[in-house]
Amino acid sequence: MTQNLLKRRKKLEQRKNRLKQMETTLNIQERKNRTRRLIQLGGLVLKAHLADWDSNTLFGALLFIKEKGADPQQLEAWTHKGGLRLVRRKQKNSLPFKFET
Repeated sequence: MTQNLLKRRKKLEQRKNRLKQMETTLNIQERKNRTRRLIQLGGLVLKAHLADWDSNTLFGALLFIKEKGADPQQLEAWTHKGGLRLVRRKQKNSLPFKFET
């Protein structure tokens, strides 16, 4: 009977360890995803040429955008304008270079 309890306890400990490993892996993935998103947002600030704005000014502008974003029409207009700009930027950057000889 004691042997049976020891085996069950050992299996339980193994399951706990596997669960801890899975949780650690999940936490790492969540942190990587958050870091990636923060880098993407920083890239958007650079693309919009807002990196030289004072932090308070930029944050105030973002709060204003959040307030205006409650309007679905305004949100759609911003989405359209941003999409067009990003497509144009991508096309501009992918133009082949011509070297004159």
